[in-house]
Amino acid sequence: MIRRSWMDGRSFLVMAFALAAGFVLVLLMSEGPLNATRAFFLSVFSNRFYFGNLLAYSIPLILTGLAASIAFTSSCFNLGMEGQVYLGALTGTATGILLAGRVSGAAGIVLMIIVSFFSGATAAGISALLKTGLGVNELISSLLLSNGLVLVVDYFIEGPLNDRPSGLAATVSLPDEFRFEGLMSPSSLHSGIIFSIAAAVILWFILFRTREGFKMRIAGKNRRFAFYSGVDTKKVIFWSLFLSGGLASTAGIIDVIGVHGRVMRGFSSGYGWNGIAIALIARNHPLMVVPAALFFAYLESGAQIASLEANVTPEVAKIVQAVIFFLVTAEALIPKLFWRKKYA
Repeated sequence: MIRRSWMDGRSFLVMAFALAAGFVLVLLMSEGPLNATRAFFLSVFSNRFYFGNLLAYSIPLILTGLAASIAFTSSCFNLGMEGQVYLGALTGTATGILLAGRVSGAAGIVLMIIVSFFSGATAAGISALLKTGLGVNELISSLLLSNGLVLVVDYFIEGPLNDRPSGLAATVSLPDEFRFEGLMSPSSLHSGIIFSIAAAVILWFILFRTREGFKMRIAGKNRRFAFYSGVDTKKVIFWSLFLSGGLASTAGIIDVIGVHGRVMRGFSSGYGWNGIAIALIARNHPLMVVPAALFFAYLESGAQIASLEANVTPEVAKIVQAVIFFLVTAEALIPKLFWRKKYA
């Protein structure tokens, strides 16, 4: 059962302020405010195509939100999710290309997801080992490693795995049998949405119904207390970052299998950073990540539709997302400021 508290109310307040900011921006940036407002806030519900695309865009966001939430729950910080999403897409796609004609469609998809998961998990695991073994801050190591991974993946996309006849900065396409079944045609929605929701439920079970999840939550509240209580905090750090990287990379391959069919250069830009904001809005609760991801997808879809129907720049969604970052950060600092004032 989801725990309801005043903290959940603050999350909804943040989203309300973000919508208000979007409303003001649309009014300021459009020559036809009424039409632009309708396009931004309501058009996404007007037909199957728009609404299905909203749901499709939320799928990788749910997974990156879960990736960030499990790291934050253990008081770890994975800033390498952008690179991990990208890496997972490449390794999973390369696996599918190699397995074409050798295994059935379902088996191939499972193997692609497994390879993708472990590639991202390994990348995040390196940061965890540097943290636990040498005391290297995981913020720095995960971010720097991510930047390097993006360059490596770009090399393979434009080099050994490039589909040269297409003339695109993209890999060879996956076989049709290694693609998710489409839903709500003609939108991009696919059956991978079931996977993302199942991942949220499984992560909730791990964190709130298992001993290891309890250790993660205790370590996240007070790592020193957890250590003196007998919790192996180094193990907690490793597994939380390992799972975080695995979920992030899975977001990449799920998006490729369901939507693109190949890895295109820069396709995943923003998934990792948005996942951090989604986890903050959801208070690191896996089940609350789903509506938070849908909210972000709603903003992005609304901005794209408004750019087509009302000549509003699609960057308005990025501005609103930035507002959310600021609001969430400021909202998190307010209790600390009051605490210091009270006991100064």
